[in-house]
Amino acid sequence: MNGESVRRSGVRRFAVPLAWYYAITLAVPILNGAAQARAPFVEHAMVVLVLPPMLIAVVFAMNAAVRAARSRVAVYSTPARPAQRAM
Repeated sequence: MNGESVRRSGVRRFAVPLAWYYAITLAVPILNGAAQARAPFVEHAMVVLVLPPMLIAVVFAMNAAVRAARSRVAVYSTPARPAQRAM
């Protein structure tokens, strides 16, 4: 799997739960009239809109770093083949 397909699968994996999270934390309060409180709701909305994608990006970055470190370790830790004797 190349890097682009990994990113796409990660985005797909988080898209539906993130959409539900936004619907519950933003749409429901708007429908209940919480948006009339202007400043507190705008602050809440900014945190809700910005923080989850940032956390997802951090998790992706950490995952990529771990994968890169593992692949480097695997390359350096492969044992050398013993020399074969000519017959």
